Amino acid sequence: MAYDTIKLRSPPLSPAVIDQAKNMSLRRSGVEMATGEQKYELFVGELLGSWDSRISVIPKDEHYVIDKNGRPVKERCEPFLEIEASVHKIFCGHNVYGGPTDFRQVCRDFVALVEELLETELPLADYWTVHRVDVALVYRLPKLACKEFFDGMQVMSFPRRHRGSAKYAMAVYFPGKTTTVKFYHKGTEFQVHERSRMRSFFTNLFKHLYGKNDPKNYERAERKLEALQRLADSRLRAEVEIHSDKFQYDFEKNPLVKEVTDAYLQQVYDREVEKLLREGKQAMDTVRGSRAVLSRLKTVYGPSTGARLYGFWSSLCTLGDEVTREQFAKTVFYRNRKSLEDAGVSWRGTDVTVVANDGLLPVDFSPIRSDKRLCYLPARNREEYQVSRETMRLAA
Repeated sequence: MAYDTIKLRSPPLSPAVIDQAKNMSLRRSGVEMATGEQKYELFVGELLGSWDSRISVIPKDEHYVIDKNGRPVKERCEPFLEIEASVHKIFCGHNVYGGPTDFRQVCRDFVALVEELLETELPLADYWTVHRVDVALVYRLPKLACKEFFDGMQVMSFPRRHRGSAKYAMAVYFPGKTTTVKFYHKGTEFQVHERSRMRSFFTNLFKHLYGKNDPKNYERAERKLEALQRLADSRLRAEVEIHSDKFQYDFEKNPLVKEVTDAYLQQVYDREVEKLLREGKQAMDTVRGSRAVLSRLKTVYGPSTGARLYGFWSSLCTLGDEVTREQFAKTVFYRNRKSLEDAGVSWRGTDVTVVANDGLLPVDFSPIRSDKRLCYLPARNREEYQVSRETMRLAA
């Protein structure tokens, strides 16, 4: 599990610190003249999306409060800073692999970096409030298997969440008030949003290492890009974007950094993904074959109840959630579906379909932390690439 975009809000700050932040943000960016590397980019405004690699620094003196009618209204307050960035990209240069896994530590590193860039002293990160965290997991799947996964997602019914329109192929997201669940093929996203930025970085890096006139610099940069693209092409990325409303619901306020644990964030990811996909509990292996399902249900619930639930499962596979729900009383439908989940039985991608399930997507795949295709180890790099990763951290 890794963290991507994080939004934090500082305690009240002095006018001098706010003025310094405004003045430094007007500079927009900093460039290392010797190498042409863009060391950072600060700006005042919201990030364009989770792919944005910049650091948003917004001085504010207003916040929302709930009035007596229960409606949010703006109210003047002591000035503060709101910072937001993809911590994965600003510390690694990209988010194809790796990424920070210690929430509190990465928040401390994030605030320390902003403090350094603004050239002013900021409060300790532990006392900043948390307003957004993106929790991400990455799975190793061939590109064609990823395509099958998204083809299946397109025909699935999600009664409790509406599917948003993705900006590119092999991506789907489900916005909500408290969380947004996103799945996308990393290779496609890298091609659209990251490849040109990384090409510029690698070109400048190799000009610095081998001289500006070396004719092989472009070839070296392209080799690095192709290596990252190959790795990204075999990655399916799942993210749960945790909104401010979720923190307020769980903590009855926006919690301090020191109050949010990795275990809590993992739990939110697991719960939101499982609620969306209805893929069952992590402690159970997902079963999709007809005979395996019948055997599992009879083992868990006995011959009579198991056979009845198998008929319900067959209806879900062939007719879908919406049509099946119309055939049962509401309480019966949800009770039966929960029984299937508790038994670890899935009804998506099963072999009871019009087209046989003989594709490249593994029949037991599910985007949860217990799936065996989860990527959790750092990628192996050559020694010279480790040096470039440090430079990439500065260039982000």
